[in-house]
Amino acid sequence: MKVYIYLVLITFFVSCSDNNWTKEERNSFVHSCREEGGSKEYCECYMSNVMTEYPIASDAEIIDFEVKIELSKNCK
Repeated sequence: MKVYIYLVLITFFVSCSDNNWTKEERNSFVHSCREEGGSKEYCECYMSNVMTEYPIASDAEIIDFEVKIELSKNCK
């Protein structure tokens, strides 16, 4: 039973990590944000927020405008 619990916990923590985005996906996201006028710090903050909400990069491609605003509120 203990092994089962450990497997469930490991699966949960791995699925919740930001490591699901590849380095290329992260670089592309920041590059696109910078091309739109964002600073490096802003874009990295925004990307971190997006990665938390959308662990799969392809899901982040369909974010609507209102959600983008919410995800960027704490970024400067």
